[in-house]
Amino acid sequence: MITQCALAPYAKVNSDPTDKARIYLLRHGETDLNALGVLQGSIEEPLNDVGRQQAQDAARVLAGLGIERIISSPQSRARQTADIVAEVLHLNIEENVLLRERDWGIYEGRPIGERNEEGAGVELLANLNARACQAFESITGDLAAPCLVVTHSGFIKALLTQLCGHTPDVIHNGEIIQLEPHRNA
Repeated sequence: MITQCALAPYAKVNSDPTDKARIYLLRHGETDLNALGVLQGSIEEPLNDVGRQQAQDAARVLAGLGIERIISSPQSRARQTADIVAEVLHLNIEENVLLRERDWGIYEGRPIGERNEEGAGVELLANLNARACQAFESITGDLAAPCLVVTHSGFIKALLTQLCGHTPDVIHNGEIIQLEPHRNA
């Protein structure tokens, strides 16, 4: 299943490339730390069996959508997800460091419920939002064909907030979101 999100008329980017080509966002598959409810941030953690299956399932959904480009966060859980999808779609992967997950500093490795917006090493939300817009513009600057972006929940939420004005409370591992162009009523 693909969730759709329409760009808001006030989207905080310079242009709306979705009228030229579809953009799909894919949250990486599950890791053991995800399953335990542990905040990962910059922690490198491989996909578990469930996560590998989620990536396979996403690849099957994405096959046939004409995706010609895959861009991934360099973090291992996203890259492993992208590798699985790329194998099915017969595509190469570009890495973009701007797609990395939010750095949660001292809260990484702790239960998600213990996180706080402030603390040693925590990336400011304003910085994450700016990075999300910068990544979006770098990816879509020359967009001419459908594109898949494999990244993380925190990054996707920041991007959707900037582009669509809202975000789901939860973005599940292996969830696909299609960005839709703004349509005037």
